[in-house]
Amino acid sequence: MRGVVSALAVSLAMLLVPRSSAAQELRASSGVSPPSAASRVDIGTFRPYWGAGPSRPFAAVTFDTAGIAVRTELNLGIGKPHHEWAGVELTSNLSLRGLSEFLGIRAVMPWANLRFGSRFVSLFSQRLIPEKEVVTRTDLDADDGLKSHYLTVDGEVNFNIPLPVGTLGLGGGAYGLFFLPKGYFVLEENLRTVVAAPFVARGRASYLFGVGTPDTLQIGGVAEVIVNPARELVNVRVGPAVAVSLTHHFEAVGVAVFSVFNPDEIGLAGADLGQIGLRYRWATGDLWPEFP
Repeated sequence: MRGVVSALAVSLAMLLVPRSSAAQELRASSGVSPPSAASRVDIGTFRPYWGAGPSRPFAAVTFDTAGIAVRTELNLGIGKPHHEWAGVELTSNLSLRGLSEFLGIRAVMPWANLRFGSRFVSLFSQRLIPEKEVVTRTDLDADDGLKSHYLTVDGEVNFNIPLPVGTLGLGGGAYGLFFLPKGYFVLEENLRTVVAAPFVARGRASYLFGVGTPDTLQIGGVAEVIVNPARELVNVRVGPAVAVSLTHHFEAVGVAVFSVFNPDEIGLAGADLGQIGLRYRWATGDLWPEFP
């Protein structure tokens, strides 16, 4: 997987040459310096493009593809979309596993990101898992039993710390799980970890090294720890990360984290591979709304 992500970065970086000069011109004309890294839990690039223009009420959409999954995010707020704003977020994730919907409030700054809201998850092909000490892949693949339907309350905060070389990202999340029957675990869709109600926490650190001015290519790695007190479970994952900005609106993102410590024996089902794909951003009031 590391080889695949590296190859993706190299091949897509070849597309950046004609775009980088345009980004530099925009940076000079707008007087806006781009943030050095993504402020969300996931990885991405920020360009000076979205910092241009005045603050305003807006509607903005982000489309993500990750294999056979599609994620659509709608933001309604005040500020500069995809750059610095505050408002409401509605996110929908659809895959062969099922559907999840998030509704909450969000504040985005060049150096930080705050997010709080509720998420409903309904999985078509994933069953709840009867309590046991060690969960195996066979338990996840069971065809009978209760389907996974549950509600979460999510709170996340993330920061970016510029370093002399690259950027350090630090983030944390707390997640409350509700409407899970007693005696069952669930493979939590967002965390890709088998957990028990009522509480899960995640801490994540990332390092990204930017290439170019602005840094339209970012390469680095991610390490995270997921803790579920009800199961006395600790899941540690690490992996590579790359983000390539192809145009002002369009980018390719690859983040793949794999468990290096997990008491469960669920293989790649416990890896987070849901951030490998393409991303497109759009917003009202865009100064240069050309596609792509």
